[in-house]
Amino acid sequence: MPPIKVKVTPDAESAEELATKEEPKHPQISLEARKTLDGKIMIMDHRDMDIVIDTAKKQIITFPKTEMSDEVYQTQNKYFDYLAKKGIVERSSVQGGDVFASIQATYPESFNESVSPAQTVLLSTYKFIQEEKPRFETEEFIDNQLDDYYTYPTPEDSTPLGQVPEEPKKGTINPRNRYMRNHGPQ
Repeated sequence: MPPIKVKVTPDAESAEELATKEEPKHPQISLEARKTLDGKIMIMDHRDMDIVIDTAKKQIITFPKTEMSDEVYQTQNKYFDYLAKKGIVERSSVQGGDVFASIQATYPESFNESVSPAQTVLLSTYKFIQEEKPRFETEEFIDNQLDDYYTYPTPEDSTPLGQVPEEPKKGTINPRNRYMRNHGPQ
């Protein structure tokens, strides 16, 4: 499905000012988003969570992409903290959702009629995801480096096949004691 394109309108410019200007430059954002049957916008760009914007109820709901973990919860918390600091959501409305591990918040109606609250939420979500991208890339790089370290060890970190010296006794548990404990004298 193609991404939804959003144009954010200028603040409080009159129709005459817009008519006299050349084409205004609106920020162009691209999000991997889908619209549900009931009109909610689902944003799938974030690595840890999916974000659903319910424009009818003026709610934002986040769901973990996979299983719930401390990292996912911290990301959800960071997202709503980011929105609260920008004045997008009411801090007192951030709470656990109806679905396990979901977090939701409400956003207010705009006092300026020329500013769309839904567009503002989308733009702020886009900016949050852009701020998170370096973290995604760094974590992915570290994971790949760790995989390569274990998969392709350096010569000093590995032993060639057949070069492990044998010892008469390995470990701390004597196999005879284990046998005697299970099959000892009757």
